Amino acid sequence: MFELTLHLNHQTQSIPVEAGQSISEILQQHVPSFALPCAGNHTCGKCRVQASGALSPLSNAEKKFLTDTDIQAGIRLACDCTILGNAAVTVQTEQKARIIAWYQTPPFEKTETGYGFAVDIGTTTVAVQLIQRETGRILAERLAENAQRSYGADVISRIEACKTAGLDTLSDRIAQQIEQLAQECLQEAGICAVSESIVTGNATMLHIYEGLDPASLAVSPFDVQSYFGCFSRRTLAGAPVYLPRCIGAYVGADIICAILAADLEHGGTQLLADIGTNGEMALFHADKLLCCATAAGPAFEGAGISAGMPAASGAIRAVSLQDDTVHYETVQDAPAVGICGSGILDALAVMLETEEMDDSGYLEPQDEDAEDWAIGTSGISITQKDIRQIQLAKSAICGGLLTLLDEEGMEPEDIQRFVIAGGFGSTMNHASAAKIGLFPAGLQDKTVFIGNGALGGAAMLLLNRALREKTEQMAQNAEELSLSTSPSFMDYYIDCMAFDEF
Repeated sequence: MFELTLHLNHQTQSIPVEAGQSISEILQQHVPSFALPCAGNHTCGKCRVQASGALSPLSNAEKKFLTDTDIQAGIRLACDCTILGNAAVTVQTEQKARIIAWYQTPPFEKTETGYGFAVDIGTTTVAVQLIQRETGRILAERLAENAQRSYGADVISRIEACKTAGLDTLSDRIAQQIEQLAQECLQEAGICAVSESIVTGNATMLHIYEGLDPASLAVSPFDVQSYFGCFSRRTLAGAPVYLPRCIGAYVGADIICAILAADLEHGGTQLLADIGTNGEMALFHADKLLCCATAAGPAFEGAGISAGMPAASGAIRAVSLQDDTVHYETVQDAPAVGICGSGILDALAVMLETEEMDDSGYLEPQDEDAEDWAIGTSGISITQKDIRQIQLAKSAICGGLLTLLDEEGMEPEDIQRFVIAGGFGSTMNHASAAKIGLFPAGLQDKTVFIGNGALGGAAMLLLNRALREKTEQMAQNAEELSLSTSPSFMDYYIDCMAFDEF
């Protein structure tokens, strides 16, 4: 048995370890917030720590992702570095993300009294709001990155982690995180108790929260153990928790809540896209609700991008071309340390404009000596691999939207209102998004942003009990279009790989 000295947030602790343990394995146990975006598959290079002592030699993966400067500074990849004896690890304090929690909802009657929580368990982020139910006033809120992120950035990684680390481990971790955030809200507002809460999320997140094995969600025919639309086995702050109904394995309660918040069933033919790690979409036309989901992946939220990060202080959030010069803006106007999703879209749009990237995604910087595209004087660059990651994600979103329209024999011009929901969707420049082909250009002038629609819908269910029955009926009547078996989607997916307007 050896000793690992862990330096974290100006605190030091000694941890007994065994030879052969990876640093990531140790951090999963002792630093639950430590992120492993690729679930420890050595493909993202994001799990960087400073380490010294008796450690395994640098692996090929580490040599690929780390610069000479990194190596000289003692930087290692936690997933690929094992303990051979006494060692020390320093985990850098991470900036908190500026997670978008605002939302817009249509006018509705508030019928309930007392206090309650609206909670959205996102694959990447968790939002908790304490609300006065008579008025809808938000008394306190907490926003955090999902505590399960040390088990991977996407739902497939989390499902696999339920097999390896244990379902109870992931279930308790998210439940404890939500409880902690709720207690902080109560303390801030000076409230002793709540009447009940609404917890929404995609089907995988709700299964894990409830302690239901999500394994069947990852394999055909994608069966669910529960569609929910019921009260949880758990409580939050000692009060009952209602779980909205899902439509299917990949069209969850979060999209039903977003549909409610978007008022999608009123006002003619409408299209909704909730853009996040899971791209969920809904089309309402002729009294029919057609939904689908596509695996966009976490690239829009920074994971898998070389300099990618959440929308935290120092993240490049906007990029523009002014007088042939590349300009950029960062969150809180802090020095640039990385780039978030909205900045990536802008950067790609500028690269198309300057013809330093062609519509196939091939990068050819004007500086012949450069391999990457530099964002002005920020010191941050976009790599060819970054472009390919965004290419896959945006193709999945645009292909899904076109498949929905094709299923109903419609064109983008037939849509009267295009609603974008989700934290990423709230910050992006829709002109840049249309220019690179994230969604059909015919929808650009019809675009409205509603923010975190899942959280907004959860708040509506908290304030008006009758809406719960409405969403349950909505979910039961909705049709789910399986993109995995759709020939149209595969064709659109390939076509939408081009960085062009569709």
